Amino acid sequence: MRSLWPLLFLLAGCGWMWDQPKVKAFRESPLPVEPAGERVALGEAVGPARTGLKEGGGFADLPFVLTKGELLRGKVLYQSYCAICHGERGLGDGRVIPLGMPKPRSFQDPAVAQMPAGYFYFAATNGFGRMLSYASRIPWRERWLVAAYIKACIQGTCPEEVARAKVY
Repeated sequence: MRSLWPLLFLLAGCGWMWDQPKVKAFRESPLPVEPAGERVALGEAVGPARTGLKEGGGFADLPFVLTKGELLRGKVLYQSYCAICHGERGLGDGRVIPLGMPKPRSFQDPAVAQMPAGYFYFAATNGFGRMLSYASRIPWRERWLVAAYIKACIQGTCPEEVARAKVY
């Protein structure tokens, strides 16, 4: 015997799914929609600041002049995302290395130390070896702050206030 509940539900005016308010395809959204700041518009030129690469090839230099506050922000981001593998001083001796993770290359290595900041930005954006991409986790401008921190502070030319600052 069939149940009478669907009929009673309909007659009571409670409605079905097709009577409920919803957004239909190709209609204007009732809420304002703003694209993410990371998105590049179709046809927009993407320069060295977004790729880390020079126009003619090779890695780009730091495209911004940074303040000490921005360098300190780079240190905070480095400690949050990078130090777990690369270590606090960039020697490749992070906390996960004793747990079986392969040791990453030291930033003190002469071959790595001579690289421009775009190399570190490119690696953070696209990943490198076992390292995953941080493009979806760290905005592009802040990836440059991390690259600047690696170049300046881990490789030796850091302002004293930034080098001594304790970040968590």
